[in-house]
Amino acid sequence: MKNKMKRGAAFAAALMMTAAVGCGSETGSSSSKGKSSGDSSQAVTTTTAPIVETMGDLDLSEVKNEYDVPEDFEVSFEAEEGELGGSAEVLEQAFLGDFTGSGFVSIASKGDEVTFDVEIPAEGSYNITLRMAADSEGQSNLITVNGSALTSFSSTSKDFGDTVAENVLIPEGGSYKIGVRGDQGHIYIDSLKITPAPAIDLSQYKVENKLSNPNASDEAKRLFNFLTDVYGKYVISGQFSGDNEGKDSREFKEIQKHTGKTPAILGLDVLNLSNSALAHGAGGGDMVPIQAIDWVNNEGGIVSLCWHWYPPEQYMEYNGGAWWQAFYSEYTNFDLAKAMSGEDQEGYDAIVADLDHMAEQLKQTTDANAPILWRPLHEAAGDPDWPGNQWFWWGSGGKEAYIKLWKLMYDKFTNEYGLNNLIWVWNAQNPTWYPGDDCVDIISFDCYPDEHDYSSQKNRYDLLKQSTSTNKIIAMSENGTIFDPDTAFNDGARWAFFSTWNGEFCLKDKQLSDQYTEIEQWNKVYNSERVLTLDELPDLKAYPMDTETFLAAQQ
Repeated sequence: MKNKMKRGAAFAAALMMTAAVGCGSETGSSSSKGKSSGDSSQAVTTTTAPIVETMGDLDLSEVKNEYDVPEDFEVSFEAEEGELGGSAEVLEQAFLGDFTGSGFVSIASKGDEVTFDVEIPAEGSYNITLRMAADSEGQSNLITVNGSALTSFSSTSKDFGDTVAENVLIPEGGSYKIGVRGDQGHIYIDSLKITPAPAIDLSQYKVENKLSNPNASDEAKRLFNFLTDVYGKYVISGQFSGDNEGKDSREFKEIQKHTGKTPAILGLDVLNLSNSALAHGAGGGDMVPIQAIDWVNNEGGIVSLCWHWYPPEQYMEYNGGAWWQAFYSEYTNFDLAKAMSGEDQEGYDAIVADLDHMAEQLKQTTDANAPILWRPLHEAAGDPDWPGNQWFWWGSGGKEAYIKLWKLMYDKFTNEYGLNNLIWVWNAQNPTWYPGDDCVDIISFDCYPDEHDYSSQKNRYDLLKQSTSTNKIIAMSENGTIFDPDTAFNDGARWAFFSTWNGEFCLKDKQLSDQYTEIEQWNKVYNSERVLTLDELPDLKAYPMDTETFLAAQQ
């Protein structure tokens, strides 16, 4: 009963806030009603005050990685001279082409490693050039410093050649153990060279503050302009709430208790609002729009919504799966390709009915002037390292069907239902599945690295940059282990935001867990000067829609 009362109070407060900020024109409006009493009449006029724009006190200067590393610094090692760990071994056979020195190191399994004692002259950003080969191209492995994974690199050749792990941050001069650790696939290290890294290109963070929807709401424009302003300068913190409990979830309470900070982004899932979920008696989903409105309008935060979309009811409980597992392609016989091609008209009609229903649910947030980071059809292409493993039904029908569904949803939500508060976050995880700049605002990836792997996941960031020739905001829309912000800013993987998934990735026995991210790292991230938390957000309802125009008016 207590929780229901709290939620009811939050809803009432959200509606009150909506009335206060969402009625009338931002430049002032009036309305009147005639009130008759005998021969006299009295006009009653109400006026909504114009919004006074403000950017708060954020420092929006560029963040550069400039260090005092001697330009001529260079040190090289033969791999076979390093210290071997795990099952790493030295080989001498020339089956990968000519090698230097007396041999090379084979790293065949996850955790195998070769390390080197290195004297680093000063704090700085370094490139590590590996002369290496791999059984498969494009697989990700790790650079470690004193045992901690700092960044990843991808294999580029099946024969010996150069692969560069760029912008590895060393915190100060001194003695270090720098290593190459296996993560994916079989790699062979012949030698490595360490040199100073050039400064990263800051132009990649210059994103036009223009949403794909030409009719986007003012609130969405303000939020998006803020996101473009801070991109490359800050990472915005985010957390998904367990059981869709919103700001009252255990995750939020534990993060605040241990770090003194609250995530800026509240992640919620609308899965229980699907027609199929409602038909099976799913509860609690109706609170998600209310929680979203409350977080935006009362707490001043940002909301991210995803949708574990259950397929039409008649296609559920397949292959021994329960109805609540049916968003996995393994447990449904729904074929999106057939539905989108017209071969399965019943399936297509059911999908359209679900879109209509979801649009009505989301309209609550539109009417409340609450901008939303809307991330549908997530992880559609599966894991790019393992092609053909699309685990959700909206991806198992293939790229063509997925893109058709994305565009159908975009058209209905934007043009038919006028959900102009949505900022569209694309999360298919494969650049070839990109539906186009005209229906995407933000590009994102869901990263679940190993426990205590605080590397920036730069290989994923760089993969997403291939999706379009246009500069787009790139975000980490889900994560397990939280990356180190210092590393990310140094190596150029400056994710716009992260959103740690709920449950085990945050909690153990209802306490903040160090299984994936150690408590010390939780504190470092949430108290970093480069990570924005809820208390550090400006008033997003009054943030300028155009920063250049705003600043010019202040002069």
